[in-house]
Amino acid sequence: MGMEEVGEIGSLHSQIWEQIELAESYLVCSLYEEAASLASSILNQLSTIVTGHDDDDDDGVELHDMLESAGMVLVQSLNELGRVSEILNELKQSFSSVGAIPLQVLLAGACFQISQSPSSVRNFLEEFLSKWRFVDDDYYVLANDETSVDYVKGCSGRFRLRVDDYLDVVEVYVMKVLATTLNDLDLAIHWVEKAELPKDRRQITLPTFCESNNNFVKRILSFVGR
Repeated sequence: MGMEEVGEIGSLHSQIWEQIELAESYLVCSLYEEAASLASSILNQLSTIVTGHDDDDDDGVELHDMLESAGMVLVQSLNELGRVSEILNELKQSFSSVGAIPLQVLLAGACFQISQSPSSVRNFLEEFLSKWRFVDDDYYVLANDETSVDYVKGCSGRFRLRVDDYLDVVEVYVMKVLATTLNDLDLAIHWVEKAELPKDRRQITLPTFCESNNNFVKRILSFVGR
C-alpha cells in the first residue's frame, strides 16, 4: 500500500470518526431521530470499505471499532425512540450478515428487544451462533460462506471470537431467551447438548437463575460436564 493510499484511508477514517462523534452527541442530547439516521448512514458508508488488511492490522481494528461505535448509537437511539421491535431488522440491514455484527452491538440489540419479541430474538441469536465454528480448541471463526461479506474482507480478524465472547451469546440465548422468556427448558437443554462448545468449558453460567429453576439447573448440569 502506497503512502498516498494510506493517507486517503486515514483521512476517510478521520471523517467517519467525526460523524460518529456527532451521532453520539445527538444521542446524548436526546436527538434520537438524528442520531439513528446518522448512525445508519455511517454503517452504510462502512459497508463499502474493503481494505483486505491482515487480521491484526491497525486499520482492521479501527474499522471494527467504528462499526461497534456506530452500531451502539443506532441500537440505543431506536430503543429511546420506542422502536425496539425494529432493532434486529435494522442491524441485519446495516451489517448485511448477522455474523458480521460486533458482539456488543448484537447483545445490546437482543437484550432490548427480548421482552417484546422473544421469538425474533431467538431466531436472530440462533442465526448468529450458527455462523461460527470452533477451531483449534481455542476460538471461534466465521464459517467459510461468510468470507464474501464486505466487513469480513475489510477486517477479518474482527470476526474471530474468543470462547468467553461466544459463551456470552450462548448464555443470553439459552438462559434468557429459551429457558426464561420462552420457558422452553427441553429446547434449551437440547441446544446445549448439541452445541459446538469446548470440552473443558461445557458449562453455562447460572447466576441468580439457579435459585428459581433448580430442576432445570440439575438437568442441564447433568450433561454439560460430560
